[in-house]
This record gives sequence, structure tokens and C-alpha cells, in this order.
Amino acid sequence: MIKLQRAAFSLQDSDMTKIRIGLAGLGTVGRGVYEILKKDSELLTLRSQTQLEIVAVSARSKKDFVDPKIKFYANPIGLANDSEIDVVVEVIGGDVAAQELIETAIKNGKKIVTANKALLATYGFELAKLAEKHGSYIGFEASVAAAMPVIKTIKENLAGNEITEIRAILNGTSNFILTKMKEEDLDFAVALKQAQDLGYAEADPSADIKGLDTAHKITLLAAIVSGTKPALAQTYIEGIDEVSINDIKLADEFGYKIKLLASARAGWQAVYPALVKKSAQLAQVDGAYNAIAYKASNSGVGLIVGSGAGSLPTASAVVADLMDIACGRASFLFGVKADDLREAMIDKVSSRIGKYFIRLFADKNSAQERIFDDQIKIEQATFHDRGDQVLCGFLTGRQQEKEIAEILQNFKSAKFFRVEE
Repeated sequence: MIKLQRAAFSLQDSDMTKIRIGLAGLGTVGRGVYEILKKDSELLTLRSQTQLEIVAVSARSKKDFVDPKIKFYANPIGLANDSEIDVVVEVIGGDVAAQELIETAIKNGKKIVTANKALLATYGFELAKLAEKHGSYIGFEASVAAAMPVIKTIKENLAGNEITEIRAILNGTSNFILTKMKEEDLDFAVALKQAQDLGYAEADPSADIKGLDTAHKITLLAAIVSGTKPALAQTYIEGIDEVSINDIKLADEFGYKIKLLASARAGWQAVYPALVKKSAQLAQVDGAYNAIAYKASNSGVGLIVGSGAGSLPTASAVVADLMDIACGRASFLFGVKADDLREAMIDKVSSRIGKYFIRLFADKNSAQERIFDDQIKIEQATFHDRGDQVLCGFLTGRQQEKEIAEILQNFKSAKFFRVEE
């Protein structure tokens, strides 16, 4: 069927629209974008009746895989000032250079496609206002969960709904590490090294394991579903770097897995390792996969699962935004006009009321069952002999986090995690 349809027009048709693209960044994602636009050009033209053509690229150095006929700029600003470019694709990452490139390109009348979650989570409101002022458009599907159509699903497919809650696994590196720890009984450092050796973690993995990458992503999703300005500064962020194999094992005894969970709902926006029931859908998402569970007012609950990173999956999302531009499917950056975005009002995590998992080491001669007296409501407990000490695991009843944190200050070895029911 596709072959028959492809024969219906000529790719050299002089009446066909052409979009001229400037590609900033030729690393993992940039190369993926280049390859997709080259190998799938006929299919993309068929579906959009528009030719997507890379006319210029920018990188630290020239790359052998790029056609030498394509213009090269050592400074990406050259793309923003090139009058032959219609759309600038920014996949260089970072803050300063990317922001200057995008702002200059918008002012020069160009549309933008970016995968830069950190930039949008920090300066998204200002960029949204600038884009609207100059009649531009910013596509950013690739910034959250790569090829998983999360942003389009929320902005378009669920436009007739109020999204009341999101809970998500948004970082494949952290999910891979936690999975390896549980399945192979590994300490955190060993699992991290495996992730680095396999290419799932960077040489400097701090943005992933400390939760910042996830925080950028949930900040963008929360802004869209709530109609508020991105509130990264108000987002509570805690990573997995203090999760031990003891925590993984004790949680398993209680019937839970530990996941780096991002959550957003009215008055709440947070990232932290949490205990999730092993029977829950999110708990089944292991390895480097991502998942977004949502609750919508009319369509009900939903779950999107897929590969949240990688060259071609991320590049695929970039190309999807290019196709939106080609087909005239444009929308406001965060779903509504920038002037209609409200200030986000996020509660402090200390106000949370819920269940908690507590891990600590107690003296072997102490009464572990009564270690908290009646200050903390304990629903389940488990104890393991560790020589001179006892490894204790506790599941609490519902209690305010501030109270839990204050009580545990008296226990040097104590660590607590939130339980998400």
C-alpha cells in the first residue's frame, strides 16, 4: 500500500513545500535526527506533503557522516542568523549557548524544535512569551521520555480532560540501577558501574542519580497539566544515591519495589525514591524503561510505557515535532498562552501525610519493637541479625512527614522513604 501511494507524486514536484532545517548538535541525538531525515525522507514527505531538508549544521567539529554540501557553522548562532533556515533544531544541551541560539532564532522569525528539558524547566515561561511575541513555535516532545508521546498525549489527545494526577518513572538510568540492585543483589556503586559500562549512565551521572533530570521532566509535565509557570525551584528533589541494597531487600519483604518516582498533582510536585507495591503497574516497569501513569477527569486512568532515551528514540520525537510544523499543527508551549499561565503553589514535602518505610540499625540488646515508643505508628516490622547490631525495617501508618523526620533525627543510622499506595 505504501509503495503504491509513494508513486502518486514526485519528490521533485516544484509545487511542494520545503522546510529548511538548521541542526545544532551532532552528538548522539543530532546524528539520530540526521539519519532519520535521510533514510526516511520519502515516507516523511508522503505524510506531510513537505520536504524536510537539512541545509546547515553546527557542532564543535565537522562530522564524516554529514554530506559535505551542507553548510557548517562552528558557532550555532550562525544557524539563527542564516536567512535560508526555517527551523532550528537544538540538541546541543546546556543552558547559555542553547538559550542564546533559541532566543536569537525566534527573534529572526524561525521555529524551534528542542530536546532541552533543563532550559525549558528553568526559562520556559520567558521563552513561551518570546515565541508568542514573534509568532514562533517551540516543539519539545523529545525533552520528556524521548519517543514516548507524552507531551502530545497531554496537550492534544487529553485536551478535553483535567489531568488530576501524574506519577511517573522518567529516568532510565536510575530505573536500570534499581532493577539491577534488586535482581542481582548488588550494592549501588556496583550497579552504577554496570550502567556506565553499558552506556546507560554518563561518566558524571549526578543529574540522573540525584533526581535533577527527572525533576526537569516532571516540571514540564506539571506546567502543562496545571496551566502554571514551570516551578523547578519549588520541586522537591531527592535521588537514588542513598538507596542501599538493605533498603531494596527490606522493601521486597514488605511486598514493595523502590522506584525513583516523579509525581504531580494540585499543590504537589516532587521527585524521590518511593516504595511501590509490587503488584502495581509502575512497579512492573524495570530496566531502562520509562512510564507515565495519569488520572484524567473524563478518560480515566492511563499508562504510557516505552524507551525514554537513546539516539533514535529521542531523534524520533524531534522529527515528530518537525512533522507537526510541516503539517501546520502548532500549539502554545505549555498548552495555553503564556499570559494565562498562573504561578504554581507547591506544598513543602514536610507537609505530606502518608505511609513511610524506615530502615535503621539498632543495638542487639535493645527492644527493637518498642524503639519509637508510640511516637510513630508501626504497622509492620522485620528484623535481621547483623552481628552486634540488628537491621530493622518498619512500615508506618499514615503520619505527617515533619513528625517522622523530627523523630528520626535521634537515630544516626535511620533512613526513611515514602510509600506510595
